[in-house]
Amino acid sequence: MSLYFILIGALIILPIDFYYYRAVKKFIEKFNPSLKKSIKISYWLFTVATLVFMFFVASYFTSNEAPPKFARVYLFGIALIILLSKLIGSLFIIIHDTKSLLLFTTHQLFYRKTKEYSPSRRQFLKKSAIVASIIPFSTLMFGVLKSAFDYTIRNQKLQISNLPKAFEGLKIVQISDIHSGSFLSEEPLKKVVQLIKEQEPDIIFFTGDLVNEIAEEAIPFIETLKQISAPFGVFSILGNHDYGDYFYPKGDKDGREHNYTLMKAVHKKLGWKLLLNQNHIIQKDNERLAIIGVENWGSQARFQKYGDINKAKEGCLDNDVKLLLSHDPSHWDADVIPNHPDIDVTFSGHTHGMQFGVEIPGFKWSPSKYLYENWAGLYQKNKQQIYVNRGLGFIGYPGRVGILPEITVFELA
Repeated sequence: MSLYFILIGALIILPIDFYYYRAVKKFIEKFNPSLKKSIKISYWLFTVATLVFMFFVASYFTSNEAPPKFARVYLFGIALIILLSKLIGSLFIIIHDTKSLLLFTTHQLFYRKTKEYSPSRRQFLKKSAIVASIIPFSTLMFGVLKSAFDYTIRNQKLQISNLPKAFEGLKIVQISDIHSGSFLSEEPLKKVVQLIKEQEPDIIFFTGDLVNEIAEEAIPFIETLKQISAPFGVFSILGNHDYGDYFYPKGDKDGREHNYTLMKAVHKKLGWKLLLNQNHIIQKDNERLAIIGVENWGSQARFQKYGDINKAKEGCLDNDVKLLLSHDPSHWDADVIPNHPDIDVTFSGHTHGMQFGVEIPGFKWSPSKYLYENWAGLYQKNKQQIYVNRGLGFIGYPGRVGILPEITVFELA
């Protein structure tokens, strides 16, 4: 597995680095010789260091140990940012080469005897590749340094037609996708706890992905996260990252069972009521509100399909207002809408809004929209609604650009 991981990585990294190096050579051609030599050596040393880092990470996973947190979060993230920036810059070299090929072919066919072929006029495209790389690099680094922990409170009124009077004005806070394995200290999560307390919620929902890979990642943050509380309780579910499936190989049943058992124990220590295809009925003034939680269910083949709404609804009454916690929003279109018209509102997370996009009044865009029909915010079909939380944490890219980490405050009406 480790050799396969390194081979695939090398097949991606090396062609991009060789191709982009042509722009670097052109950009520094008039620098003094010693500076040019230093830049060239530094360029290829970084390439070698990236491949060595991949070997380092792969060796940890082969031994069923998680690599050091700083390495897998920030070193990987910075390498990803640089690679993506080079890839974008390389597009300009592709344009240059395409133009050169077309003009050379035209010259050979029609002007060979009358014109001298000269590609020099298009060399500026190679230099433009460097400038084009600086823009995504600067933007993505800003997302790491400034926006990763820029927690945003989003207020949302939820209109539910058959809501009992006793629950009008009920305040629910939703958080999702903490990904505690990406945090190097407790300070950002302490800020989250304080912000939640300031909202004075009646109920709190956590809609999955407490960790990145293994349950042990959450243990250092238990004392901080257990301070999240509400009068009617904190209700939680599991996300696709919470099962250990991305760490323990498919055949390692013991490893996955250990992770599942420990994850349940962590939620218990946090004081959160973990709903594993279960429900909890809140009663007030002889009226009922059903909180239903299912295990992860994603429509894409690579995600688990452990969620069972029918089992989770057992004991609910037909006329109960039903609030469903389901991590992956694709569950709503694939199963909730066609098969469960009695689910009033679904609360999901999972997408993170891909941690990258644009959100301004009247306009919302992210690459996430090409993967998920419902990817951030409130959506409605007939009388059923879904809210997709943008998540608190991050994974892969250690930052946020445009799509900020979110704490959602709902008021039922």
